[in-house]
Amino acid sequence: MKLFAACCEELPQSSFSKKQWQLKQHQRRCKECIDTNRDVQRKAPPNNDTALTAGNEGASCWICLEEGVDESGQPLRRDCSCRGESAGFAHVSCIAKYAEQKSHGGCNMNAFTKPWRVCSNCEQDYQNKLGLDLAKEFVIFVDRKYPSDQPRQIEALCIKLEALEGTEGKQIAFNIISIIRQMKAENPSPPKRILFIQSLTYNNLGRIACVEGTDEGAQLAVAYFEKSLDICKAEGFASIVDIAEACIARAKAMYEGSNTESHEEMLVKSQAMYKENVKKFGQEATATINDGAVLAIDLYNTFHGIEAERLSAKIAVTCRQVHGQDHCSTKQAEFDLQCCKVRTIEFKFGDELKHFLALRYEEDGEQCVIQGPIAEPRNIQDEKAVAVASDDILVTLGTPVVCHGLKASHHLNGKIGDLRSWDKESQRFEVQFDDKDLKPCLVKQDNIRILFELPSRE
Repeated sequence: MKLFAACCEELPQSSFSKKQWQLKQHQRRCKECIDTNRDVQRKAPPNNDTALTAGNEGASCWICLEEGVDESGQPLRRDCSCRGESAGFAHVSCIAKYAEQKSHGGCNMNAFTKPWRVCSNCEQDYQNKLGLDLAKEFVIFVDRKYPSDQPRQIEALCIKLEALEGTEGKQIAFNIISIIRQMKAENPSPPKRILFIQSLTYNNLGRIACVEGTDEGAQLAVAYFEKSLDICKAEGFASIVDIAEACIARAKAMYEGSNTESHEEMLVKSQAMYKENVKKFGQEATATINDGAVLAIDLYNTFHGIEAERLSAKIAVTCRQVHGQDHCSTKQAEFDLQCCKVRTIEFKFGDELKHFLALRYEEDGEQCVIQGPIAEPRNIQDEKAVAVASDDILVTLGTPVVCHGLKASHHLNGKIGDLRSWDKESQRFEVQFDDKDLKPCLVKQDNIRILFELPSRE
């Protein structure tokens, strides 16, 4: 599967070190990026930070009701889940003034921070550059209005930290930890909310350290994640325990080397987190959607191809319903789904096995149309589609397949599953079936066909 790297090139797995391949797509740095010390930059689907364009000429600020730019010359902006040509647009300055009025001085910190991070119209978080701009305004507001209120300073910095990408948030995280240490020096038993934020901040520092892509960075990340885990266990923050443990497993896999056991361990933790969020918040909550996307990646990495594709499809549908077609989360979900739908095979090209895309079968399955070879970096213009004998291709692990031509186990003909492993002794694939009532079975490649489209569940 071809994934966008941090350098914005579409590269295969062989272009990355094992440590970098364990990172999320937008965090990876290929070998060339590391050699040239090129920093991470996210290559994701376009965000939805919409300034007023020709297609939105009828829009006006929902707060001041004025069209066009504000007094400082800044345009109308929108980056939430509001839809349509005119709904949800506002000036950043107007949102900040509105948020200042709504942020009261009570003890409810959620009510205090919400106007700065959640759109009052669609009730979804502000995203990307707009989210960061409002977070910066929030920090300025708190410094001005509550210069001696450490809990509120921490809350504002926490919102800014969440809005920042990559290593930019490191200093903000250190500032949060520093303020919390000052509070603990004055009061050894600070409020639980402060300890909760401290745990999350160590978790964020661990994620930032992972982005470095070095053994030292991964080891530092483990230390941060373990600090987060210690706080969680001591204070009973069960919801973050699974997150911290999963992060520790991922970071250790970076410098200890990836193996099936580490992937399976991460999968179990991802499944637990996703199940818990579905139970707590429902399918449409942002936290559930995000954890579902992580689970889909872990499913894919452990060769659960069918389950990964179905979960990705479910997340894409949910994103469209909750956020709309143009939202960055929806575009990322649809991108991930397309990655899951790719069927890759190996084919002997010259004297070497090369990666190709499998497109379809012809001649009643006797031939398979493939496209490639896939070069590094990939250039689709140079790839060609050819029909080859199906017996000459090598199907890769994780690929959804359907069984056919079985005699001793004829009841499995027509059953779908995915390839989980290769048994060298018997020269067969282990097929795990979509029907959980069926036991796994060792099957020759002659008795499987690639499943290009998953059937809908009844």
